[in-house]
Amino acid sequence: MGSTESWWYKTRLPELQREEEERQRMKNKTSVEIGKDEEPWEAVNLELKDKDFIRIAHEAHRRDITINRMINIILRDGMASAAAQGYPSKPQLLNES
Repeated sequence: MGSTESWWYKTRLPELQREEEERQRMKNKTSVEIGKDEEPWEAVNLELKDKDFIRIAHEAHRRDITINRMINIILRDGMASAAAQGYPSKPQLLNES
C-alpha cells in the first residue's frame, strides 16, 4: 500500500464517515410539531342517500380530493351560507309569548 493509499484508507475515509454521521445526526435532530397548523376536528356520522353519496364521490373525484375532504368543504360552505343569511352562530333562548 502506497503512502497516498494508506492516507486515504487510514485518515481521510474515517473523517468522511464521521462527517456523514454528524450530518445525519443534525438532520435527525430537527424536530417537527405534528398537527401544529391543523384545526381540531370532531367526528360526525352522516346518513346519505345512495344518489347523494354518488354525486359527492363524483365531485370529489373531479377535484382529485377525498370524499371526507369534499364533505368537509360542503359542511363549511353550508355553515358560512347560514351565517351569511343571518342565522346566529351561538344558540339563543327563544321565548314564545
